[in-house]
Amino acid sequence: MIAKTVTGNDFSGALEYGAGLRSDRTNKQAELLSVANLGSTSVHGMAAEMRAVAEMSDRIKLPVWHTVLSWGPGEEVTKELKLRAAALYCELMGASLERHQVAVYEHKDKQHPHIHIYINRVPMDGGPALRSDQNYARNVKVTRQIREQLGLKPLPERRLSTKDLDPNQEVARSYVREVVATALQDNRIRSLDQFTDRLRTKGIDPTFKRDAKGLLVGTSFRYQASSVKGTEAGIKAKQLRDHFNAFGREAVCTICPSLPGKPGLVPPASSQDTALIQLADESGPGVGVLADDAEINENEVRRRRRRPKL
Repeated sequence: MIAKTVTGNDFSGALEYGAGLRSDRTNKQAELLSVANLGSTSVHGMAAEMRAVAEMSDRIKLPVWHTVLSWGPGEEVTKELKLRAAALYCELMGASLERHQVAVYEHKDKQHPHIHIYINRVPMDGGPALRSDQNYARNVKVTRQIREQLGLKPLPERRLSTKDLDPNQEVARSYVREVVATALQDNRIRSLDQFTDRLRTKGIDPTFKRDAKGLLVGTSFRYQASSVKGTEAGIKAKQLRDHFNAFGREAVCTICPSLPGKPGLVPPASSQDTALIQLADESGPGVGVLADDAEINENEVRRRRRRPKL
């Protein structure tokens, strides 16, 4: 059994995913296994109750805790065992079932058994919230305890020795993920430059990878001595493009003049650049790249590969 955790601020969206009600997941087989400290069993009712408790704290910006507990393919796990594992997980992670609201769903859309645990990090008694730092390392420790207590199969040794168990790396992942999510939720940040400035004030150095046309196609972040991929921070390049494109093309692009004597060409982006490059052509600067040009560029590369060599 392994655990993977993410945090967020949207109880409705998280629980809709758990219940299989997301528009892209309507055929998912999902079942509500149990709840704690919730009067309702409907998605919107539970979300409203959790939101009301979360609003008691002005400090916790990401009150939604979502953990997936997964067993190996072919491993026989009864419903009772899944419920016991979920309860143990909450208690061992510090989310006492006497203080926190919890909903547990089971999904049956994959070959391996797995459940989704949704916890309100803000407790009902106004006490300390469930801490969210070092989630990866804590998940490793807690799932090991659960396997031992419930007599479950141990993980293969290769899984236990992976470099991902480095607690410093998980601290970096969690910190970057939270800072990035908070920055993107701030309505005052309306451009890629402002986004970069905010991250740097928090000690995070972002790197943006672009294709030959200057379009953002990858992201990574460096915090202290650790490097975190954009996907590990919960953000893909396309999401970043779409997010800032909503504020206007100038929010994601800066004009890059043509090279002398070669109109329409742009110099390669350096690793120090922090804004997307807007292409210039013979009609003059200011002809921009649309948000979907990544797909266009990929199609062009495929066409070139298919052309016969002369």
